[in-house]
Amino acid sequence: MSKSTRPYHHGDLRAALIAEAVAMIADGGVDSVTMREIGRRLDVSRAAPYRHFSDKAALLVAVAAAGFDRLNARLRRVQAAPQAGMAPLERLGEEYVRFALEHPAHYRLMYGREALSRPDNPELRDAANTLFEDLAALFEAYQAAGRIRAGDARAQAYVAWSAVHGLASLLTDGQIHGDVEVDELIRLTTETVATGLRVD
Repeated sequence: MSKSTRPYHHGDLRAALIAEAVAMIADGGVDSVTMREIGRRLDVSRAAPYRHFSDKAALLVAVAAAGFDRLNARLRRVQAAPQAGMAPLERLGEEYVRFALEHPAHYRLMYGREALSRPDNPELRDAANTLFEDLAALFEAYQAAGRIRAGDARAQAYVAWSAVHGLASLLTDGQIHGDVEVDELIRLTTETVATGLRVD
């Protein structure tokens, strides 16, 4: 039986398609992803991927949403770890930047020039919103505990996010050069944000 007529036989093909697309993005960027090539790599019929995604754009929406889910799970593990003082906020910032550095092409798909239009994609919008709502809830909890200054917790969360997102974007786009030590730069950024929020 030829590959073009081979019946669908894969297990969780939707998850496999997303995982393969992530691998292709890591190797060659978003432009390297095609439905035909993913089908070839997974050894399924040409029609099989289209049973889960209408086209490449739909697949990339799912890939970006999976990236947000993956990042959110990583940040929740940080929050769950017992830590004192402002350490959880600083660790969240560090993990955010490190995720971007470890998965730069995927991160750009989620946020950068290659980002998809969230308002038109509920799956992607909801995944991104969950990430921010978790952060805003943490700021509200810190305020209630008297660990950070009073004010608009959501605005504070946006400021903190802007700082680490800006650093992540600069690093992944290769805009920071010279003898700057990345680990120290990440630490300094998160420490500066935490210091600005701390109650005097």
